[in-house]
Amino acid sequence: MTNRSPRLRAANTVYKRSLLWAADPKTAFHRWLEKDAYEEGHNFSAKTIAVYTSMWAIFIAHLRTFRGKSIVLADEEDIRHFLDQAHVCKRVEARQRYALLLRRAYAALQQADPDFVNPTEATFRPATQPADEKPMPFLLPAERVRVFALLCDTSDPQDQENLVRIRAKAMCALMLGAGFKPGQANITSVNCVGHGRERFIVAPQCGTMTSHRALVHPAAWPAIDRWLALSGSEGLMFPGAPSDKEHPVDYARAFIGAKKLLADLGTMAGGERVSPQTLRNSYGASLLEDGLGLDAVREYMGYSRMEFARRFSHAHAAWCRRSGLQQSTIESTSSNNLNNAPPPSSESCHDASD
Repeated sequence: MTNRSPRLRAANTVYKRSLLWAADPKTAFHRWLEKDAYEEGHNFSAKTIAVYTSMWAIFIAHLRTFRGKSIVLADEEDIRHFLDQAHVCKRVEARQRYALLLRRAYAALQQADPDFVNPTEATFRPATQPADEKPMPFLLPAERVRVFALLCDTSDPQDQENLVRIRAKAMCALMLGAGFKPGQANITSVNCVGHGRERFIVAPQCGTMTSHRALVHPAAWPAIDRWLALSGSEGLMFPGAPSDKEHPVDYARAFIGAKKLLADLGTMAGGERVSPQTLRNSYGASLLEDGLGLDAVREYMGYSRMEFARRFSHAHAAWCRRSGLQQSTIESTSSNNLNNAPPPSSESCHDASD
């Protein structure tokens, strides 16, 4: 009787998650910050996770002390009482941060238990979007072409001074050309790079033992190959030092060069600064524009659930409307050459190195 059906196992997992939110909301929220929130593209830093965890604990204590309720029993009036009466919400900026936090936390709880009635849906209307929750940014197809042109420029001298810039180009090529997150680039091994007729890179999932095969834009390979040839690493793609190739380069130090390069890539409409997340979003947009569908977006972006792919597709459609673009026009001008992509299939780093 130990062989349970997949549907029963999935239902049991949802049940356990909902129990955790009810029994230990602090632990449940922390797990969401470290895993599911990262998969949704929030990419919280360790400092932000610590601040959010502290804010969540204050909300839990307020509910218990002043309302005599747990988070799963809180309603619209309880949340309004917290925002109106709690000393931590006196300033407008603090109130907005808490409003955003509660919306995200209760959305995660609802994800764990689809039958849960989310009180924030009545408390916060869609029209009252917090100031720090910005629409998802993308690059236009023509802007991607210019970015790839800069990334593939091999005129940089191959000396130690320019090595940081060459490494930054390879990192940005992984983000725009393969949809990598910065944390994924930091832990990717050279053995994850396929050298067969159909070249690919296996993207490891941060904090898990899983991975997926990324569909790489052809224009990303020159920057990636140049860095691999110069670094000579046989372990990590971005090692900490030539003498220490088993440990990744320091996260903050690695992206000093990337930040400077991203400033050069500021080709977005409206003069917005390009970020690593913008590059990753633009990779996902290229999949949609080439008509690969939601299954491909889920697989090649590394999403664990189809819902994340749907959210991404809706965000891209909203961006097209805000930009005054027609989807058909975007698709006809896209130059990603990914239409002949193979069907999505999960791979492991071990399989890719064989």
